[in-house]
Amino acid sequence: MVDRSAFDRIIAKGGFISVPTGSCCDANALPVAKEKADLAMDAAACPNASAMLFVAAKISHLALLPQGQPERYTRARAMVNQMDAEGFGTCTNHGECEAACPKGITLDNIARMNRDFIKASITYRPESATGGF
Repeated sequence: MVDRSAFDRIIAKGGFISVPTGSCCDANALPVAKEKADLAMDAAACPNASAMLFVAAKISHLALLPQGQPERYTRARAMVNQMDAEGFGTCTNHGECEAACPKGITLDNIARMNRDFIKASITYRPESATGGF
């Protein structure tokens, strides 16, 4: 039996969209470029071949869609921080996870996650660091 509780805790930190998006609408009511939709759906298919690739795929899945934009950077920061707390470590850029991934999830997702995390780290300041703003 595989213990997936660490992945569940990471998803709980932001692997969803919490902003109200209204009631369900027709699939074509909110235009999404085919390339972005394909990338988002590919990322959503991650079967957890690698811990960091899994986190990056989930962050990318939501970052590529319009509904994921309001929480994009706070999501990246929260999920990466939880990934670190779980002791998953970082990408070594060898590409072994990409090569072994049965769904073909690419390292591009890790690059996107890192960009979002860096942007969140630069632009978001916790209250304690800003004097309570």
